[in-house]
Amino acid sequence: MSQPIVDFDQIIAPLSRERFLADYWTKKFLYLSGPRGRFTPILPWEALNHILEWHPPPQPQLRLFQEGVMADLRRYIDGPVGALRLNAGGLITLLAQGATMILDAVHEVAPAVADLTASMESALSCACVANLYAGWRTQKGFDVHWDPHEVFVLQLSGRKRWQVFAPTRIHPLGDDIEKAPPPTSPPIWEGILNDGDFLYLPRGFWHVAFPLDEPSLHISWGAQPVTGAEFLTWWMRTLRRHPEARVSLANMADAAARKHFIAQMTKFIEAAGQGDPLGDFLGLQEAGRRARTRIRLPMAPIEQQKPLGSLSTRIRLAVQDSLFIEREPGEPMAKFFAAGTYWFIRPEFIAAFRRLSGRESVAFQDLAATIADKQLVGMLVAALDTLATAGIVFKEEAAN
Repeated sequence: MSQPIVDFDQIIAPLSRERFLADYWTKKFLYLSGPRGRFTPILPWEALNHILEWHPPPQPQLRLFQEGVMADLRRYIDGPVGALRLNAGGLITLLAQGATMILDAVHEVAPAVADLTASMESALSCACVANLYAGWRTQKGFDVHWDPHEVFVLQLSGRKRWQVFAPTRIHPLGDDIEKAPPPTSPPIWEGILNDGDFLYLPRGFWHVAFPLDEPSLHISWGAQPVTGAEFLTWWMRTLRRHPEARVSLANMADAAARKHFIAQMTKFIEAAGQGDPLGDFLGLQEAGRRARTRIRLPMAPIEQQKPLGSLSTRIRLAVQDSLFIEREPGEPMAKFFAAGTYWFIRPEFIAAFRRLSGRESVAFQDLAATIADKQLVGMLVAALDTLATAGIVFKEEAAN
């Protein structure tokens, strides 16, 4: 597996990953100055030109903003419905007039950005999305705002002036019941983000960026760790399997009856929390992240159809980052969800299947080593062959 040109540990240097996660992640703003050119290989201007020329993105992936207002896409995208094309003349004219170009999900079309995004997801245990921002004049793309996710900014080329303000609501949500009021205090940080510099803004920190009448290129990663509100929504839904959660609320006019009901529900929820519902929720979130698409032509279709017969053959999850293995008390089989359905496996295979990853392949001999009863190895082979046929896993022959 090739290493990314730049990985997560490099972008936060000289901080260690442990220090960043303990002291800054979801808590504190961070600015780091770095040597010029250290982020340029992630996406040089030439690569951006190639993307725009050969992979003209559809709406809403490519957007132009000026002073908080999105430009009419008909000014830079034209053609018949179903065959829209980028209008290069209109695009350059708008950029020359001060518009900021935003290319959403740039990790989908830029390999080095995809590698760094995967490294960030692995380090932060959450989904990350990379958006590119390019500006030339002095007009800002957006007004002062906060984002409902964690933000990492890498200045790839040129400079940009930033203002960062403290949050005005603790842990605000995108669909919050109350709006965060705009900041009234001075910025907690104001400065020039130079080529090679890094910013981290936790969710809720207000900010605004200004181009400096020169070409400026930066990428902003949005990292979305799950919130307590999301866990509670999921947990309450899972509790519906119990009759206590489905009981009718009829005959609750009496205050004493309502108080008794709340006491019963409190005991019920406390009992349900004796397991590890939060661990289950986090495991499901990790398993739900999509693995980076990997196509190994011309050999992949041949390898996929071969029966698994070599200990050195490597196994990789095709779509998911990991599998969340469930086993209900008293049930003879374990199960996991993939490709829209549940798959059932012997409990002796749980350790092997938990080793499977979409980020890197695992040698079959390492999977087989997790099984104490070697007479079951043949059944593990059959199970993996079935999953390969269904497109759940890839079989990759070891390189000679």
